[in-house]
Amino acid sequence: MKKSILFLLACCSFGAMPIAHSADQVELRFAWWGGKARNQATLKALEAFEAKYPNIKVKAEYTGWDGFYSRLTTQINSNTEADVIQTNWNWLTLLSKTGDGFYDLNKLAKPIGLDQFSPESLASTTVNGKVNAIPVSANVMLFYYNAATWKKAGVALPKTWDELLKAGPVFKEKLGDNYYPLILTEQDSLLLLNSYVYQGNQKPMVDEKARKLGWNHADLVEAFTFYRKLVDAHAVPDARTMASFGKGVAYEMKPWINGEWGGVYNWNVLYTAESQNLANPADLVMGRIRCAKGERRRPVP
Repeated sequence: MKKSILFLLACCSFGAMPIAHSADQVELRFAWWGGKARNQATLKALEAFEAKYPNIKVKAEYTGWDGFYSRLTTQINSNTEADVIQTNWNWLTLLSKTGDGFYDLNKLAKPIGLDQFSPESLASTTVNGKVNAIPVSANVMLFYYNAATWKKAGVALPKTWDELLKAGPVFKEKLGDNYYPLILTEQDSLLLLNSYVYQGNQKPMVDEKARKLGWNHADLVEAFTFYRKLVDAHAVPDARTMASFGKGVAYEMKPWINGEWGGVYNWNVLYTAESQNLANPADLVMGRIRCAKGERRRPVP
């Protein structure tokens, strides 16, 4: 495998190109995933980079999120991967277990400007003493709601888990079976349940130090019981319903574009991609679920 330069994403964003120190003509391949907004911004950044460094030509290779990892691993196995690669933070443990999977950026510390990054941030991208990637983004999971859809349903944005559950029947009665207060993809479902249970027991789902499941049987029962409550209350569509729309990102699916899905639990960096597909992008607002008085403390982090 050739040593590619990796630009790490804590979840998603786009990277910058390394600085060249040669007058020779150089062609680099840069691979990333993203939606329309990120692709356009990255292409403009590459144009500016090529204008500043005319001896370097950058070939853009971008796709959507779906299938990116499969393509990347296929390319790595055939030694045809790009020179600069966007990746997810957790892929380092799979693609560079000993730190030798990608170029050691310590060797380019000065031209890249690694001193601009804190030791803590670089620690998240360092494997066996080798800086495998530049951390360009850190993201959190947030609730975003289509305010226009909630207004149409005549329901105030939820401030508690119970209010979210109670909104489901109202959406169904007033707007129809296809309308939901919130949607959850497979990954988002697990992350929401992890957040829900953690707020009560302060235990992560996975104990990284012990390398084992951090939850006990009661924790698992609580998590999946809550998911069942969300589905039964018509607060979220079940997995089969979501699967019927095929693989891909939810904000590119018709129910989201048409305003039938009233909210999403996803990474904050995806706000632009999620909002731009709505009739009025400004309708997408950040929400927060707080615990009701007397409930066990369950604020969303």
